[in-house]
Amino acid sequence: MGGKGSAAALRVAVMLVLAATGYALVSAFTAGSDAAAALAAEERISQEQIQRGRQLVLEHACSGCHGGSLTPDGPGWLTGMTESMPGLEFLIGPCAIEKDAEPCFRTRPRNLAPDNLTGLGRFTERQIFNALRYGLRPGETPDVEITSITPGEGNFPASPKYLAPPMPWLAWRYMPDEDLWAIAAYLKRGLKPVRNVVEDSEGPPDFWASGYTEFLAANPRPAPPFPAASERAPTDVNVDMHRVLRGRQVAIQHDCGACHGGNNNPENAGFLAGTGVAPNATEFPAWLPDQPPISGPCSVQPEGVACWMMRPRNLTPHETGIGGYTDRQLFNAMRYGLRPSTTPDVVITSSVPGQGNFPSQPDYLGIGMPWPAWRYMSDDDLWALIAYLRHGLKPVDNQVDASEAPPDKWASTYTVENIGPYPAPAFPTVHEVAGK
Repeated sequence: MGGKGSAAALRVAVMLVLAATGYALVSAFTAGSDAAAALAAEERISQEQIQRGRQLVLEHACSGCHGGSLTPDGPGWLTGMTESMPGLEFLIGPCAIEKDAEPCFRTRPRNLAPDNLTGLGRFTERQIFNALRYGLRPGETPDVEITSITPGEGNFPASPKYLAPPMPWLAWRYMPDEDLWAIAAYLKRGLKPVRNVVEDSEGPPDFWASGYTEFLAANPRPAPPFPAASERAPTDVNVDMHRVLRGRQVAIQHDCGACHGGNNNPENAGFLAGTGVAPNATEFPAWLPDQPPISGPCSVQPEGVACWMMRPRNLTPHETGIGGYTDRQLFNAMRYGLRPSTTPDVVITSSVPGQGNFPSQPDYLGIGMPWPAWRYMSDDDLWALIAYLRHGLKPVDNQVDASEAPPDKWASTYTVENIGPYPAPAFPTVHEVAGK
């Protein structure tokens, strides 16, 4: 009995050990699979975030100031001003409209590539986020979550050092958090590091604080609830309110009001109503790319320098605004840059002049309207913006004279060589990196 009992007990013990070992192996394998799946999901999410950041960088025309063509395969993509691209330097102050006038500050777009010495590599994604949300220079702002928007309150610097104009953080601060984090992720992890030293921008002793104070007070964040003073709630029950509100978000964060009136605030009079209504909606001079933008309005240009006056149009749904155009004509204006008054209500089948039904002699929108960047927006966002302009704004009676243009209607300016191809090249290009 004792021997048989001992043998039986031994067999039971061995079976228990084997079972335990098998369970442990299965658990380990399952845990390993779970960990691998979690890592794969994290990498996928990270890549989706980087791709979203790239999309936002494209449609907000970052390279228009920071270098390269409008697409990531262009030379100097986001690496800042160089000796070969001195035209990226901006004059801020009276000298921008009158030669040698004072004060005069030179703003030099920085290297946004993640180089540790000359670019954004030495800054964290939080510091980049704080620059985009609050306008705080990352070199003088610690890696902390900002708890206020008022200087001296919470941990917002009492004497803030702001980014210099024309960095459009005043509009970008309205972007949702996830979009700003996506831009930071793309700049830090989606670009190859490139060494390019850019001389510091010039600025007033207070780092633009006095200049931004009045603007920030008049254009608070978050935006006012819809409908604000210049808006109306749609009366047509068939209008998609979600789309209208998305269009409002697009209009505000893309800074439409900076040119078309009312800045970032739909409470302001003349919001998006065009030249002559709101104080900031005024005409401005434009030059051909191969001619230097000599300081001063057209009336004081040296003889022989061609100059045309741009007049931001009325974007409200009044007949003097967009009321006479179809949604498709407005879509074609933002996707292809085709002036709605001379473009029929048709689905455009190409983006190359003379191919498909794209006009062989296109009548393009004037310089100032950033359609070369906006064409990279998703269809949904473009249709949403149109829905907002059509159904979310109060109509304003304001007839704006047509902008001036060279004989070719800017066709020699808007070439693939100048603005890059559409759609944008696949990720990653030679200037980008995947898998970081």
